[in-house]
Amino acid sequence: MNIAVKTKLNLLILTFLLFGTFPVSARYAAIVIDADSGRVVHEVEATHRWYPASLTKVMTIYMTFAAIEAGRLSLRDTLTVSGHAARQPTSKLGLLKGQTINVEQAIMAVTTRSANDAAVVLAERLGGSESYFASMMTQQAQSMGMYNSSFQNASGLPDEGQISSARDLALLSAALIRDFPQYYRYFGATEFAYKGRVMPNTNKILKTYPDADGLKTGFTCGSGYNLIASAKRGGHRLIGVLLGAHSSAERFNQMANLLDLGFEKSQAGALGLPVSQLHDTNYERPPFQLSTNRCAGSAEHMGADSGSGSHEAIHIKPNKSTRISESQVTKTTNKTAAKSLKRTTARDSWAIMLGDHARKTDADISLKQARFALGPAAKNGQPQIVQIKYKSKPRWRSEWINLDQAEARNFCKKLRNKGRDCTLLPG
Repeated sequence: MNIAVKTKLNLLILTFLLFGTFPVSARYAAIVIDADSGRVVHEVEATHRWYPASLTKVMTIYMTFAAIEAGRLSLRDTLTVSGHAARQPTSKLGLLKGQTINVEQAIMAVTTRSANDAAVVLAERLGGSESYFASMMTQQAQSMGMYNSSFQNASGLPDEGQISSARDLALLSAALIRDFPQYYRYFGATEFAYKGRVMPNTNKILKTYPDADGLKTGFTCGSGYNLIASAKRGGHRLIGVLLGAHSSAERFNQMANLLDLGFEKSQAGALGLPVSQLHDTNYERPPFQLSTNRCAGSAEHMGADSGSGSHEAIHIKPNKSTRISESQVTKTTNKTAAKSLKRTTARDSWAIMLGDHARKTDADISLKQARFALGPAAKNGQPQIVQIKYKSKPRWRSEWINLDQAEARNFCKKLRNKGRDCTLLPG
């Protein structure tokens, strides 16, 4: 074979590798990382390209937090809803063109309700347009080492160019918790009160897994049911990402298994490479998870195989190469059981936020009024006033902290029945 023919053949092979259609074999993708060390605890197809769906919104909110910390935005800034934002499909808050919403409300709508309209409102405020904001998101992702990720919108709505991976989303989630610990609690709020409505968080892992304290769900026909979850046990934090479940229940059940496995292996010292060093060797296109008989219309639009409806359930289990010894498992299981018992008897650290005030005396009055409205329940927990900044000016936030989950819910219910504002947040 002469040099010219060889060169042409190599170019054809390279073109196929970069742009060709591959048989997509990944059933799902998953990763668990140790958030403290950044090392991989467990992974399956973690660098496989995937449609992130609403997990995209973690980047939207990361950039919102960055703008707040840089002084370009404030939690109390008022945002005006554009026609483009109002036209976003479900899931959404139902915002109308010309309506206003403040930044904190928009953040809560995104983190608890996965509201597409609120995500676009934030994107347009930060980028001028959603499309330009998407290019900002991609640039930010590249700077963070998220080499499999590109963004076309702020919400995660279907787009063939909206791509990420389990590895990249774990990197992003770790960065959000590390860079903005003071705001991470928005991802753990179990409900969102807005204009007389109290709406639960769509992320059920917060209720079903005892140590989980936040992050995000996502779903499109292309992606399947996705989930990022973070859990903290004994001061030790893990981050799990699961992409491609075939039902909502499957993603929550298998995430619990992922986190259990992660804690077991990390406590036994079975840690792998830093997640940043997990190299991408997979050039396959993202799989399309749900077939036309599961997602009528939109599946065909995204190129789904109509015969792809059958699937095997996800079973999270250790890889043979990373299996830990029987003695380590026994030792770890005993420790985990003891810690689990301690968790069930220990007091949770929940809080409620009553409001922000221009004067400290007003914050004092707010707490006194809350105490009166709560009656005997006010003996639980601890009222406090926290000084914050709004447009470089001091403000005072009234809170009630050190509550367990049931107490916090009861507090908010009592206060709302009395016509008072109350936001429920994990500590």
